[in-house]
Amino acid sequence: LGVVRTEELLAARRVDGALQFFTRAYDFGFSKDTTDANTHWPRQELLGDVIRIVRDFRPHVIIGVFSGTPRDGHGQHQISGILAREAYDLAGDADRFPAATFGPAWTPSKFYRAARGNAQSGTVGMDVGEYSPVLGESFGEIAGRSRSQHKSQAFGALERKGPLMNYVRREATRVNEATAAESERSLFDGI
Repeated sequence: LGVVRTEELLAARRVDGALQFFTRAYDFGFSKDTTDANTHWPRQELLGDVIRIVRDFRPHVIIGVFSGTPRDGHGQHQISGILAREAYDLAGDADRFPAATFGPAWTPSKFYRAARGNAQSGTVGMDVGEYSPVLGESFGEIAGRSRSQHKSQAFGALERKGPLMNYVRREATRVNEATAAESERSLFDGI
């Protein structure tokens, strides 16, 4: 299963052009909750893997796709949401994660979570249906084709045309703290 899922992720990246990073978290099938997932995955080593990736990539903004709660559907997604926030909080901690092992410390500026189709909980919206004249299609169309590469999970997504709003909510920031999250116009406000 892990080999199949790895190739599906790489196929999706060939479509959307994003970078794909992997940790030692292998796909072992459905997990009911974080307790179940943690019996299969070495939690602290995973956090170290994510810290290493953040320090190597050096993002100013991190967006956690999953909430880290049972709302995510299963334990693997929950762990992903939890580790995303912990990496934001700890990537700059050179004492806990020494540079010799994890790379030079890096402190991301902002952390957002996907609002997962809930515009009311979002603080920043973006039209992912916007047409790109450079690419010749919209970002939503690319995303639909990319998600359709996850065949073992019976994913298939429409390549939607036209406006398609998506939202994130600011959960933490080290810049523009005085600006209410709802007043931001962009993920990069204050950066």
